[in-house]
Amino acid sequence: MITIKDIAKAAGVTYVTVSRALNDEPGVGEQTRQKIKAIAEKMNYVPSLAAKKLVQRQPNTIGLIWPQIKGMFFYDLSFELQQEASRRGLQVILSMAKPEEALRTFNHYFVDYVIFWRQLFNPTLEFLQEKEKFRGEMLLIGGWKTDKAHSITIDRAGGFRDAVHHLASLGHKRIAFVGMPDLDKHNGYMQGMAELKLDFSPEHVVVSNDPTFEQKLCDMMCSADKPTAMIVDCHGILHEITGKLKKLNVRIPEDLSMVVYDDTQLQFFDIPLTTVGPSIPELATRSFDILTGAANREDGPRWIEEEIKSKLTPRSSTIPYSGQ
Repeated sequence: MITIKDIAKAAGVTYVTVSRALNDEPGVGEQTRQKIKAIAEKMNYVPSLAAKKLVQRQPNTIGLIWPQIKGMFFYDLSFELQQEASRRGLQVILSMAKPEEALRTFNHYFVDYVIFWRQLFNPTLEFLQEKEKFRGEMLLIGGWKTDKAHSITIDRAGGFRDAVHHLASLGHKRIAFVGMPDLDKHNGYMQGMAELKLDFSPEHVVVSNDPTFEQKLCDMMCSADKPTAMIVDCHGILHEITGKLKKLNVRIPEDLSMVVYDDTQLQFFDIPLTTVGPSIPELATRSFDILTGAANREDGPRWIEEEIKSKLTPRSSTIPYSGQ
């Protein structure tokens, strides 16, 4: 018996798209709609009662494949995604299992939409096989792209460039970078330093996976040309260095202005942090607009690729350089 999944495979679209096309719902280009109907007719598709219910039902389930990483950003984003899903009448299933295992579960339960936060992930054969079976709409966030899936990337480099410009506008010339050796973030930092012809020193770049990380941080903050400002590439690194800076009697922001990547506030920090990063509400809204078809143009590309710009939010952790 021919099913809408057979039609979806033959048409190279998702079963959600087939459902919309056969029911003359919005979100499908006219050319695609006619193609799907022609394939259904050619395949002598006759919906069974169960299939008819599947076609007629509104998609209502979204699966989140989430990284096994502790951090306020991921908590805040998952919370905002679930709030946005609720506003749109969707149910959420969140999985922190291996991506292939999570997608296998979502396939088993006929999940309609999937959001996958790509974090240090190289797709396995098992994941790609499960992806081929998936007939809903998939969105990748964070950088990785693949065929037959939407994607949202984040302008991390632009965010770090903006952070350098913000600190320079306050009179800071010696600006440090502390964090993981993330190419986009480091490139943005270097670009900002070069554009403004600021005093760059290799000693002002301290990467957290260096075995001598703590000693290099101490040496940098105790040197004669110590930085007056610092950009930290994530809240995890901030948590790691906060105690070390206190031991060195470095006060934020009196002795060191600080910008932290990811726009989420931490209660353990004494003052509101100046942050740079993607807007979490914007990420959630755009994700659902893309998945549910609200972002589709009738004559636009089938698979949408967007970039979210980083936003700098000045707060109390950055102040003008006093010149002392």
